[in-house]
Amino acid sequence: MNSRLKLTIVSLLLFNISFAQNNSVYLQQSYSNQSFYHLVNGETANVDNSSWDLAFSTGTFNSSIRTNDGKGVELYTYSSTDTSGWSSINNLSINSLPSPQFNSDTGWSVGSFDVYSSAFPDYGWGIYNMLTHNVVGDSLHIIKTTDGIWKKLWIEKLDAGVYFFKHANLDGTNLITQQVNTNNYSNKKFVYYDIDSDQTLDREPADDQWHFTFTKYISTVMNQPYSVTGVLCNEGIQVAKALQIGSPSSYTNFANHNFEYEINEIGYDWKTFDMGSFSYIIDNSRCYFIKDFDNNIFRIYFTEFEGSSTGKISFNITQMNSSVSIIDKNKSTINVYPNPASDNVNIVTNTLDLNSQINIYDISGKLIFSQKIKDNFSVINLPVDTYKSGVYTISLLENKSIYHKKLIVK
Repeated sequence: MNSRLKLTIVSLLLFNISFAQNNSVYLQQSYSNQSFYHLVNGETANVDNSSWDLAFSTGTFNSSIRTNDGKGVELYTYSSTDTSGWSSINNLSINSLPSPQFNSDTGWSVGSFDVYSSAFPDYGWGIYNMLTHNVVGDSLHIIKTTDGIWKKLWIEKLDAGVYFFKHANLDGTNLITQQVNTNNYSNKKFVYYDIDSDQTLDREPADDQWHFTFTKYISTVMNQPYSVTGVLCNEGIQVAKALQIGSPSSYTNFANHNFEYEINEIGYDWKTFDMGSFSYIIDNSRCYFIKDFDNNIFRIYFTEFEGSSTGKISFNITQMNSSVSIIDKNKSTINVYPNPASDNVNIVTNTLDLNSQINIYDISGKLIFSQKIKDNFSVINLPVDTYKSGVYTISLLENKSIYHKKLIVK
């Protein structure tokens, strides 16, 4: 058999429907809650979303710290000094703040504390120490909490899964030195902390118990950061978006759409606000196909959004099982496994062009790896243990075509 036939498998559109269900979640008035949802089991948690300020990643190779920016938390890096200038921050410091920092809405591994990361070993809020394997804080921050209180904040270090930090009023009063041990929450994505009450919070279900979450978050709307209500997917979940279709309730052709790993692939724009009726209008010409951790495929489309009065979101979920596969003899492919990866990743290419090339780009678009492909069928085993946790783009460049895959490094 020709080597380029080995991996080029596409699904024939023959299905059986395992189940279809109409569901609703309630984020409550003013979207005060957050809902975690499992494609088969339904809602697994509905929790207060205004009771936390910081979220610390539990990932072994991840130092991400996110803020509750969708619920009003504002984070700023105090750029007038290094960490030796802790005492120089005062009540007047908020008069000369830089631009606020927000979480990435495309990947969980880039929080508001990480946005100024240049490259390894710079993690944004701190620097990785090659000798101690700690991340040591090299910057100070000013933060406005969900209660609207201004604080100064210093993430001092991350040591073996334990975050050490301190915060105080801007004038230095009410100093609190605290630590959060993420090792106690290894089955969760984040551990949460509320600055004003000085409480560590366990508020999300186990990582394998939810596929996506309904929540408030910051996204870019008309080139400006804006608080939106929408859907963010769990890491490792793939979503294909089908737009301008006739009937979402009967559309099944997911093979015609690309599955992506960005967590905001569903996002918020499946609805628009109509000023005439002063209500939300659902886009009834789109649906989404979701591929879960076990490669089962589900279709979801939205049917109702009541807005801030109740936070009610209604939708239909249908499980669709592909039953037959056929071989496509004339299509180049690129496959990546395991994905997500933490140590090594295999990049498998099946290409028509013997002069093709593999490129890998980080989340900022920087080229970090490149290699020529000299065979129709090729496997590249690439160590990624030194890569920063996050989402990367792997591109197969042919003479006149480019094929993309997303790689998630834990």
